[in-house]
Amino acid sequence: MNVVRMMEHAVRAWNAWLPAASVNGRTVPKGERWAEALLGLGVFWSIAGVLLTPSMKFYYTTVVLFIYLPSLWLVIARRAELGRLVRARKELWLFFLLFAWASLSLLWSTGDFERLGALKEAALFVLLVCGWLLWGRGGAARLRGMLLVLALLNCLYSLAALVLAPSYDQGRLSGFGGFMDNPNAAAYTTALLLVLAIPLGPRRPWARLAWLVLQAVPLAYVVMCGSRGALLALMVAALSGVLLVPGLKSKLIALGLPVAGLAVLRLEPGLLARGDAERLELLHSSLPILREHFWTGVGYGTDYLVQGWAGNFHGNSHNFLLHTAIQYGIPALLAWLLLWAMLGLQAWRCRATRLGLAVLLLWVYSSVALQFDVFSLWERTRAMWLIPWVATLLCLCLERRPEQA
Repeated sequence: MNVVRMMEHAVRAWNAWLPAASVNGRTVPKGERWAEALLGLGVFWSIAGVLLTPSMKFYYTTVVLFIYLPSLWLVIARRAELGRLVRARKELWLFFLLFAWASLSLLWSTGDFERLGALKEAALFVLLVCGWLLWGRGGAARLRGMLLVLALLNCLYSLAALVLAPSYDQGRLSGFGGFMDNPNAAAYTTALLLVLAIPLGPRRPWARLAWLVLQAVPLAYVVMCGSRGALLALMVAALSGVLLVPGLKSKLIALGLPVAGLAVLRLEPGLLARGDAERLELLHSSLPILREHFWTGVGYGTDYLVQGWAGNFHGNSHNFLLHTAIQYGIPALLAWLLLWAMLGLQAWRCRATRLGLAVLLLWVYSSVALQFDVFSLWERTRAMWLIPWVATLLCLCLERRPEQA
């Protein structure tokens, strides 16, 4: 790719990122454009900051400045647009229903914690989702550009981790502090960006080959982190890619990942030697709590206790679906499953585009990953926040084109 073509791509990406001066004949006020520009930085930082933040306090401070405040401005200024969006997308009805139920469950939750603080945390999360949608639906080009920059950042971070080798234990790599200070968080975050990166690469054969070789760096980092949940989710996403991607070469490339995964298991038996990480014991310990609180759950913020053979775990069963059912009850879990299925259907309908295919593969990856670690519905943004919610937000930002109908 020559310099002129690279400059053209850079200019197009910059124009896609900039807020529009007018929308549907309406001149956008300067305040709205500034808020949208800041929110664009915030949307990028909500994911990139998980990799780069030096401390959690710094991350939360920047989220306030670059997401919450500009999101509040845009939600007020574009309330009519947001209202049309909510009316048009039944997925958002379920999202707000889950938020209302979680807030109501504070009435019967137990434990010594600040109820108003928990309610504020969930409300700020709703504000984040609304801001993400108002920014992301400004055009698919800005979403693709942001995800490509994140993919490059993921490669650089993974390369630095492989070279400097921040260790955790038992020969597993970790990240550089902050949210990435343990192998599981590092592996899930890196693998998420890897799944998004593969379908969004260049179309030209040599450029695409170079892009795929570049993605081998985060793949190696995920392997060295030794997170079996992340590796399994990657393999399932790759097998789905075999069915979804067009062209024999692309299918063979997608098939290479699960083959490589089986080779890793063969060469590194320690991954299987760690057993099931107490998952069956945690499931068995969780069932009595679920039976006792079948309809309403224990309530948002309740620090319930489950037991494994190595000790007790507070506030999470290490399975997203089971944790959601325990906290909010089986009806809330069914509402979430319906929401998740509707999001997957939206991604399926948009699979003809590269962005739609990337989001669909991310939905598959997240569906598997959610079964294995400490993910939850309402929490402050962090590494584990990415798995259920990045797929949700990107699915909500997808729009089906007329020619795809």
